[in-house]
Amino acid sequence: MKIACYSLIVLTLLLVFTGLTGAVGPGEPKKGRIFFVRQTVGNDSNDGLSAQKAWQSLSKLEKNMQAGDTVYIGPGLYREMITVTNSGTPEAPITFIGDTAGQHTGDPPGVVMITGADPMDETVFVPQPTPGLYKAVNLQGHSLRLVEMDGPQYRYKNVGDTVEHLREGMPLLEVVARLASTYHYDRDAGTLYIHTSDDRPPTKHEIELIRRNYGIVTYGNHHISVIGFTFRHMGIAGINFGKSSSNCIALDNTSYGSWQGIRVSDSSNVRVEGNTLFRNGNSGVYFLSESRNSQAVRNISYENAKGVRWSSDSANGVALENVTFDNHEVGISIESTNEISISNNIIVNNRIYQLLVRKSSYTSEANCYETRGAKQLIAKVDFHENYKTLAEYQQATKQDLSSREECGQLPQKLNVHELHRRTKNYSERARRILAERDK
Repeated sequence: MKIACYSLIVLTLLLVFTGLTGAVGPGEPKKGRIFFVRQTVGNDSNDGLSAQKAWQSLSKLEKNMQAGDTVYIGPGLYREMITVTNSGTPEAPITFIGDTAGQHTGDPPGVVMITGADPMDETVFVPQPTPGLYKAVNLQGHSLRLVEMDGPQYRYKNVGDTVEHLREGMPLLEVVARLASTYHYDRDAGTLYIHTSDDRPPTKHEIELIRRNYGIVTYGNHHISVIGFTFRHMGIAGINFGKSSSNCIALDNTSYGSWQGIRVSDSSNVRVEGNTLFRNGNSGVYFLSESRNSQAVRNISYENAKGVRWSSDSANGVALENVTFDNHEVGISIESTNEISISNNIIVNNRIYQLLVRKSSYTSEANCYETRGAKQLIAKVDFHENYKTLAEYQQATKQDLSSREECGQLPQKLNVHELHRRTKNYSERARRILAERDK
């Protein structure tokens, strides 16, 4: 509740900053155009400049959005991606808003979901002698990743990344035959091998194929704000600020089932705030490749490999008031970075380490750490210093001297099946409601 309330305040300030509230004064923000996208009744032959003449496709935004412009995107399930091609300015940012309440688009309330996955014809798979192993031929694609929508919606694991193959040298087909929820794509042969989660045939599941790498992506763009969306099952990340992008904001989004929930690469002055990030194969939010002066604030991150992460010569980062729990490896991880500040975070029940520090300079204070498993550690600092208790860690590092244990109640996790149900059938339900309104 505190996170939601704070985010509303931040959103109000952001709208003032972008000029959407009509604020005036010296150096007033430039008012740009306001566009609308509606999956329910939009049409790409429209001009997109009113709710009544909204576009239907997100692709209409890529070249049309310019400095000072804002778009309101109505609820629904969008099987697309947006590549931002223009930059905003300090006085005239480019702003993407998921209008979940339908306040601006006029649509019934709902989730504004962008997915990188498409439905698959499960009948193309042929059973193999090994129970649970199936193959499909004549499939073409740069990389074919899968997810069972009727399961917990983690991505199938590529067997090329498994310990069995990388360390033990086991052949790829032998690994996929052995391990459930895995796949191997033989690109030369155009053949996809999968092992279902429960050995049942693919026709007993609802399988989607992940084909798009991002939901919203910027390369070298500046002053871009992304607010209020739900992203799922991207090849790489729900939101990507990359290749020297700067002064970007990701606020109040949900991102799950991808490699990273939100990715900040070789970019600066990026603020990631109030997002819910879970079941991503690598990290909830990841600052990498010399990203500078970026902030992770009041995010909720769970069931990722790592909750909040900095690496590869990134610097001057801030992790403030995040809740990272139940991640499969680490709550907060800083690796080969400089001047990272960690404060007032709740870091609980992450499977291996609550805090991981490798070859990095950092300051950490006023956090709450809690282990709930016998093998869990409070912290690992560099390669040989493991700390089982907070007291051991405090004494050895002189960090977190005012930090505490016993962190209390954690946020409730989102129900992926309910999200899927609400978005999959939204447009049909919403059109009926709109038709009744028009009578």
